[in-house]
Amino acid sequence: MKMAVYHGIRDLRVEEVREPQAGKREAKIKVKYCGICGSDLHEYLHGLFPKSPFGHEACGEIVEPGPELQGFGVKDRVLAFSKDGYAEYMVCPQEEMIKIPEGMSWKRAAVLEPLAVAAYCIKRVGVKPTDRVLIAGAGPIGLMLLMGLKATGVETVYMTEIVEKRREKATELGATEVFNPLEVRISSKMRELTEGNGVDVAMEAVGVEESLKDCLSSLKYRGTVIVGGIFTDRVKLHMLGFVSRETTMIGINSHDPGLALEWVTKKDLALEAIVTRIIPLEQISTEGFEALTAKKGDEIKILVEP
Repeated sequence: MKMAVYHGIRDLRVEEVREPQAGKREAKIKVKYCGICGSDLHEYLHGLFPKSPFGHEACGEIVEPGPELQGFGVKDRVLAFSKDGYAEYMVCPQEEMIKIPEGMSWKRAAVLEPLAVAAYCIKRVGVKPTDRVLIAGAGPIGLMLLMGLKATGVETVYMTEIVEKRREKATELGATEVFNPLEVRISSKMRELTEGNGVDVAMEAVGVEESLKDCLSSLKYRGTVIVGGIFTDRVKLHMLGFVSRETTMIGINSHDPGLALEWVTKKDLALEAIVTRIIPLEQISTEGFEALTAKKGDEIKILVEP
């Protein structure tokens, strides 16, 4: 079978490899789509991260259940959070997959994993419908946070994004207002919009120092910052405001697929709206990772179809 094999930084090759076989509590899955995750992109550019499975946003159909697999069978449609999803077939442990409803499109299912990250984030901080929230970044995770907040009844969600096409998408998906942080002083704007208080919750979904500072400086007294962006560079922060305003800052590195699936089922969230392109496996490097690395802003979510 064909599989994208990681050989090093910016060295991802599609090769012929032996088809995997399901272990006792695993399933062999014929992959329909695998989304390119932001963590995968960082690994492509900087090297593999510990405990970060490369190619983990996969969906497909079970073709071979392991002898001790429980609750899953042949032809079940599943979402798999395990590694090696950039392939025609993958194996996934029982605890790292969930069933996909029959009526859900594959394209929508393929974007469930980033929504699951947003679900965990929103649940972790306990965002209330009356909270005013700032999201820094309108990439895949930022837009999933927006959709998740709307699904939980949050009415006021401000966003920041430097790329026009992504700002337009955020507005389309229901953001209250979207600002270009290169043109607007975000902390001043947030205080202007919140009677001088600042937002209740700020969510960093970029992974750069400037956006984290925008989040911290836009908060109300005893507000909360959620950090979901992947930082590969050190950041320099002035901690006086952090201490004097008794800020809470929480890092996020998990997901809640059950809650995400509940939202999609009950709220009919059109997750596929963030998908900008579907590419064949053979083009994963040139039209996938390199296209996202170009930072032109033309792409938001790219799906790979083996």
